Amino acid sequence: MQRWVQTTNADVYFLQEAMARRMPQPVLASGFGKPLNAPLDDVWHCQATEIATALELQIALGPNVFKPSWRHGNAILSPHPLDLSGRWDISAHRFEKRGLLVARATFAGQSVTLLCAHLALTRQARLRQMNWIAHWIAKEAPEGPLVLAGDFNDWRNDSVPLFAELGMNEVATMLGASGRTFPAFSPALALDKMFVRGLKPVEWLVPTQDTAWLSDHLPYVARLRVE
Repeated sequence: MQRWVQTTNADVYFLQEAMARRMPQPVLASGFGKPLNAPLDDVWHCQATEIATALELQIALGPNVFKPSWRHGNAILSPHPLDLSGRWDISAHRFEKRGLLVARATFAGQSVTLLCAHLALTRQARLRQMNWIAHWIAKEAPEGPLVLAGDFNDWRNDSVPLFAELGMNEVATMLGASGRTFPAFSPALALDKMFVRGLKPVEWLVPTQDTAWLSDHLPYVARLRVE
């Protein structure tokens, strides 16, 4: 993964289920709309922090799952300065811990809101989470350039019309690309999504087969232009 990040030279990376093991005390969450309140310096060292340290990238972290021997969460990495804007618990039920990570960065002189999400496996739970995220955007980031990306588990494309109501376009859909990323070695489903507002989709980059070794999902890579 580190070698791939190094050769990709992207401006932003959105990671889900960044894994850590043998960590200290947990950070507790108490429902959507309430931030995860705890310092992360001493409790969260994972795959994403190792990559960020090795490649001298900025990082924002949003832990989702805390178990006695392992934990994971979302991460945003960038060579540009990142302003962490919030870590939100969007779990729809207790069996699947899910989160929304929010940061901001400046590209071409414009501040861009960056949201990294990981949604549930069941459709009913996903729809609830999508509406929660839409509500957050409408309230906290109603204007300006924005990117929402991550593992939506949304093979039915429910998210496309929902976020279109907020003026957000799904990149692969808008470009007429397949957007298929799962399963990695024989992609048949477009589970991962990237929604943009105030940025113009230029190209959805078809993943090369060697990236199938990185994860059970292929990477979703897009070229955007700040309008």
